[in-house]
Amino acid sequence: MEKWYVMRTVPGKEQEAGALIERTIDKSLWSQWRVLKKQKLFRAKGKLFLSMETMFPGYIFVKSSLPKELEEALNKSREYPKLIGNEPIETVPVEEQDLRFLQSVCGNELEKPMSLSKVEADEEGKLIHVDGILKKYEGQIIRQRLRKRYVLAEVELFQRKEDVLFGIYLPGDEIWQER
Repeated sequence: MEKWYVMRTVPGKEQEAGALIERTIDKSLWSQWRVLKKQKLFRAKGKLFLSMETMFPGYIFVKSSLPKELEEALNKSREYPKLIGNEPIETVPVEEQDLRFLQSVCGNELEKPMSLSKVEADEEGKLIHVDGILKKYEGQIIRQRLRKRYVLAEVELFQRKEDVLFGIYLPGDEIWQER
């Protein structure tokens, strides 16, 4: 049975690692690979720009029914971007509860970037309305930066509490596309 697995690679080399899998590893050992992305706003010259950012730098997600064989094939490759010390590549199964979170923010096949959530705040900056993917985690918000257009929520992920950054926008925001 196919499952999602996560593998470490050099941060910033995630796309290269996925391309190498596509080019050199027998397709019978895997069916899909993903580098999870998220939408984020940044401010430049008074304007809000939409950008994409890697959600988990240094990690690639692969769907496989033969994870050990995939590991062996990747460990034989001299091209796969390995961490310092040339530690062997490991495929770690994505736990069911973690997969549910990832699917809720990135789609069933982890194919979509985590989208921005719409929020409304009162005059003191207290959130009074939350929409989008953040709504489910509204009670877990531990920090908000309305001016920088993000909130941090503490989410149970990878067998520990993780601070996950959710991009937000406010009603009336004019959002420009990053060039």
